Amino acid sequence: MSLKILVAPDSFKDSITSIEFCDIAKKSILTVQPDADVHCVPMADGGEGTIDVFRSQSSYQYKTITVVGPVGEKIKAEYCIDIKTNTAILEMAQSSGLHLVSKKRRDPMLTTSYGYGELILDAMNRGINNIVLFIGGSATNDMGVGMLEAIGFIYYNNKNNKISGTVSNLNKIVMIDNSQIKNRLEGVSFTVGCDVLNPLLGPNGATHTYGKQKGANKNQLDKLEQHIKQFSIVANQYNNIDYTNYDGAGAAGGVGFSAMSFLGAKFEPGFNIIERRIGLKNKIRSNKYDLIITGEGCVDNQTKKGKLINHLGKIGHNLSTPTIVFCGSMKGRPSLKGIKSIEEISPDNIDLSTAIIKAPLFLERSIKKKIKKLFVSS
Repeated sequence: MSLKILVAPDSFKDSITSIEFCDIAKKSILTVQPDADVHCVPMADGGEGTIDVFRSQSSYQYKTITVVGPVGEKIKAEYCIDIKTNTAILEMAQSSGLHLVSKKRRDPMLTTSYGYGELILDAMNRGINNIVLFIGGSATNDMGVGMLEAIGFIYYNNKNNKISGTVSNLNKIVMIDNSQIKNRLEGVSFTVGCDVLNPLLGPNGATHTYGKQKGANKNQLDKLEQHIKQFSIVANQYNNIDYTNYDGAGAAGGVGFSAMSFLGAKFEPGFNIIERRIGLKNKIRSNKYDLIITGEGCVDNQTKKGKLINHLGKIGHNLSTPTIVFCGSMKGRPSLKGIKSIEEISPDNIDLSTAIIKAPLFLERSIKKKIKKLFVSS
């Protein structure tokens, strides 16, 4: 009986997409084991590449519209609709993603989530009544005020003047008006999906956990924290529930908080939503794979907190299928249930830019080496 392997990776940030990972892995496995039966399922857990997971599903249609990008330019952004359930799948990275901003231009004091709101509004205008908001991989720390403004929310300062939904205005907003969109929002069910469980504020919150990778310096981090804290105080006047400490409130620079506070969104780990929609667990159970191969750019302490490979390892463990992880870099050595080994593909003492550029080659070499070690007798 031929070897049966499932390849189900996440993307490597700024480097390899999940689809590219699958192509490299399949080619590498078949080079070593030509008779292997390799099944590929490009995965994601709410960040960049999430809507690509559904391209093989026949009931999904894709829409492309022009929106405002994270630094204000007009860009094309795509989302998909499951016509069976009248559900739109919206990936924030498509409209407001960090990968859309060059490293030199990354500045969360300036970036906006406005384009994501345009995606939401487009889906609503098409009569969609279920919207899943995947909010990983964003470039923003604007509390989603840009997103809400695009949908139809209006902000006022203490002089009762309208002001725009920008980071610089977060601490100036004293009143929020949703009267133009309220009735329409009541007919839509929202779900927030992402791979992080961070609260909104504090050392483990939106700003101090993710602000630096979005381009913020120390002074900006402190200012952003003050701004979002002030806005959260105003936001909480409009709800019976304070969402600041809810799981996912700190995702996407506070978009998680605002989606729950103003759109009535329910939070669910991104992987759980995707797994359920594509039936991954049932696929693994019915195919009885010999091995699961997965991967992501970096394995670190965040990996146990909702990341794809952690979820896959648990599924593999429960179904007695070993799981191997390939990653670009590893910080520490987290203990993950069901993970047989974690393979760091980059050679020692290599600089980051080279590691990113040569990641496809390093991945190919690492997979070939591991498959030979596991399944080819010496």
